Amino acid sequence: MDSIFSKINFPTIPVDLLATLRIFFEMGTRENKVLFEQTYIDRWFTYNLPQMDLTCEAIMASYKVRFMASVIGNEAATPLRPSDGFKTFTEEIPRMGHKFPMSAKKLRKMLTILEASSKRYTDQQKFNEVYKMLMGDTKEAYLGCKDTADHIVLQALSNGGVAQFTPTLNNPDGKIFKVDYLMPEQNKKKAPKNWIDDNKNNINPFEELQAIKLEFEQAGITFGEMCVSPALYAWIISAPAVKKAILGTDKSGGVVTDAQLRETLSQYDLPAFTKIVKRNAIQKDGKRVANLINPWNDNNIVFKPAGTIGEVQPAFEDNEIIPEPNVEYIDAGNGMRVAKWQVGESTGQQAGEYTQASWRALPIITDIAGVVNYQVRGIQ
Repeated sequence: MDSIFSKINFPTIPVDLLATLRIFFEMGTRENKVLFEQTYIDRWFTYNLPQMDLTCEAIMASYKVRFMASVIGNEAATPLRPSDGFKTFTEEIPRMGHKFPMSAKKLRKMLTILEASSKRYTDQQKFNEVYKMLMGDTKEAYLGCKDTADHIVLQALSNGGVAQFTPTLNNPDGKIFKVDYLMPEQNKKKAPKNWIDDNKNNINPFEELQAIKLEFEQAGITFGEMCVSPALYAWIISAPAVKKAILGTDKSGGVVTDAQLRETLSQYDLPAFTKIVKRNAIQKDGKRVANLINPWNDNNIVFKPAGTIGEVQPAFEDNEIIPEPNVEYIDAGNGMRVAKWQVGESTGQQAGEYTQASWRALPIITDIAGVVNYQVRGIQ
């Protein structure tokens, strides 16, 4: 059955609720705005147009010191340079999605608002409340798909270029999925000692980070940020060597501020830290799992090039190619589809409404050769 939101009428407001939601997504895409909130996938990636094929291909960037042009004679042939072997990344585009039922409690609340006398609520007030419910369900479904893409990216960036989903670990109602972005082995570094309290008096984070920066700078790689977990950031900012460098020996017992750390990193010609905070819930056997999922490897500092580092390749969803009758669809941009439909006695179910978001898309870290993992904890 059609969505209940397509059947709601406001006598004094000639408006189609689902059409209003479609316009919201279209305007957001047209103006290149991030909808609802900014996710890592939106900050660090560009989007390709959706494709029919369920396999994606992308050219992986190569970081090399540039060849210097030869000084040649006026009539001499121009020397040919090798391409240095750009690699083509080929991988299956995964499908991600979930659906949410409208609870009987929420449905009753909406009907109560709609049935209230006009003297108590105006049509505009009713519209605002109902639209809030419509947007809330859509937001949960939409952002959940973006969260999965974030998890793929954050896992891979902090885990040697590899992201993996398994039913026993982080995908209990899904399938096994693994993607390897082929991070070069030389980009996986380990610190001489674990950055823990037992070693804090013998570690100078500035010196170690600068050594990594200089090593890869010689290969033509320039970093724009250093990504860390909040816990590791807190350890760094309180490390004795850091406090001494910033506050001086006589005031090294004081507290270092974020601004002071950024300034000192700049003096060492190092990029600023970006704290990675990402937690999501998962469901198993129909129940919320108590422990939240963290995609980031807290043992690593990730040196990342500035700006965007890849592209997202979407594919058309099946329901865009073959839409189902009596289901309302919303194009949420970049290949993602939101579907809404009503259920009831005719379908053998309790009366209600479902909101589903689904997306066939794979983020491709084309600049993986410019990403460096520096393991500072968990070193055996």
